[in-house]
Amino acid sequence: MGKSIAGASALFALCVSAGALADGNKLLLECQDGINSMSGGVAQNGVGVGHCVGVLQATMDTLDLFHEAGGLPRLVCVPEGGIPMIQSMRIIVQSLQAHPESLHLNESVLVVAALKNAFPCQ
Repeated sequence: MGKSIAGASALFALCVSAGALADGNKLLLECQDGINSMSGGVAQNGVGVGHCVGVLQATMDTLDLFHEAGGLPRLVCVPEGGIPMIQSMRIIVQSLQAHPESLHLNESVLVVAALKNAFPCQ
């Protein structure tokens, strides 16, 4: 029980510490640009694409860390071997476009929600 509370507290702190500007509106644009650039186009904002990649990777790494080191149950069950970054971007963009009412929320919270929907644990 103590580990669950500590893990949940840490996840909450991670999500709220990112700042008010780190929301789905910005992430949507950055990840769309990332998909475009990874599909042969030219990135409009290379730093933004890097931010999208960083948020996705950091969120997935944090979820793994909570499970492996913290002993918490898995929240997301990505297929063995992981998924390509462009697939992660597509999942996030699809989720953000499907839920525009949530774009004001913290980007890490939105990434977790999208990944949980795409890769639920049984």
